[in-house]
Amino acid sequence: MDYSNSQSIPFESVDYNHGLKRAKGLFKLGQGGIELEYQEQDSFIGIIKSDLRTIHLPYEELEAIEFKKGWFSAKVMLKTSSMALLEELPGNEQGICTLKVKRRHWDEAQNTISKARIALSEHKLDELENGDGK
Repeated sequence: MDYSNSQSIPFESVDYNHGLKRAKGLFKLGQGGIELEYQEQDSFIGIIKSDLRTIHLPYEELEAIEFKKGWFSAKVMLKTSSMALLEELPGNEQGICTLKVKRRHWDEAQNTISKARIALSEHKLDELENGDGK
């Protein structure tokens, strides 16, 4: 699959730490998986920021990728086979992370998620054909 024209999609984490902090970042497709690049910041002022962090989620560790539209924002839901993969990402819960996408990014997010789901399906088919499926 060609990733050269895949876009980076801005996201925010769902509320965590009683709404005191949030994570803002970019969701993008990479070779062999999904990359989440983000920073944590204070919700009230937005001044205190963490260092830039990157999480790589290989397709072999992803169980599901979903895109759900709401009234004002959409949500990308990623389900992994291990809680450890999302351990550092704020707002994750038991191997599932929910990323909010603003309305102005819906089209590119939906397109990117479609590509990710195709790549995930292809990866699972390859595992079944090669006999190393789980």
